[in-house]
Amino acid sequence: MTKKFCVIGLGYFGMNLALRLSELGAEVLAIDNHQDVIDKISDKVAHAVCMNATDERALKSLGLKEMDAVIVAIGEGFESSIMTTAILQEIGVKNIYNRVTSPIHERLLRLMNVTEILVPEEIAAEQLANRLMLPGVLNYYFITEEYGIFEIETPEKFYNKTLAQIQLRNKYNLNLITLKKLKKSRGLLSLGEHEEYEVVGVPKAELVLSEGTIMVIFGKEEDVKNLLNL
Repeated sequence: MTKKFCVIGLGYFGMNLALRLSELGAEVLAIDNHQDVIDKISDKVAHAVCMNATDERALKSLGLKEMDAVIVAIGEGFESSIMTTAILQEIGVKNIYNRVTSPIHERLLRLMNVTEILVPEEIAAEQLANRLMLPGVLNYYFITEEYGIFEIETPEKFYNKTLAQIQLRNKYNLNLITLKKLKKSRGLLSLGEHEEYEVVGVPKAELVLSEGTIMVIFGKEEDVKNLLNL
């Protein structure tokens, strides 16, 4: 069954969230009060509506109660976000996610019993801090405090060697999940466009590693650092 989401507020965060959800196959209703923004996204999502989200009658007419989730991503002040959230609660929307812009905004939302709080700037800052501390690691996903999945550029010392020759598990205590290679890069200033990768699948021992490939590995952060000589 196709999932249905509504994204209210199409700033940088809301716009990219709506586009990504649509790319992943969801039916997305995008709402913003600027027509030029709606024009940019109208052919990329299922529905795009220009309206003031604090207009109670208009918001109630959209059938939002049937959505899997409604994401309030309004970024200009927090008064509109609070009012919109109150209307959504009155409508009976079960899953409401809010992008917060200040500690006061967050406090008010929690007083309204909104628990799904999004702080995208904080997440971005945390990711940047980790990337600065782990140069060579492109992406990471921690599964526990010790173990995670890391995407790294194939080290030069592995070029033109097979997986059997590098002995990733025996020498570094890491497991290779798959390999990725950039197929299509993101265009300059291309709204919502994402890089595309070709995935090898389950790598075989005789596969030869080369420049430009990304290794997706599982293991401990300290072992990844050892591999990258950090």
